[in-house]
Amino acid sequence: MQRNYWPTKDWRTADPEAFGMDTEKLAKLETIINAEYSNMNGIVVVKNGLITYERYFNGYGPYDVHHVASVTKSILSLPLLGLP
Repeated sequence: MQRNYWPTKDWRTADPEAFGMDTEKLAKLETIINAEYSNMNGIVVVKNGLITYERYFNGYGPYDVHHVASVTKSILSLPLLGLP
């Protein structure tokens, strides 16, 4: 799928199922984060330029500033490792 726009202030979204994501596993992920990871602020998954999953935790929201350290480069490296 080729993207014909570049997100600026607002990103387009898509259902996770459209990209083969298991919504039951995503629900379990949210349960685990809420129970065990008080330092987790949020997760945003972008596939082909579309937000397919976006959740925030522990009182954080999409407009809050987050310290991400080196987590971004780790996630961006997944395709290089042959992971989906």
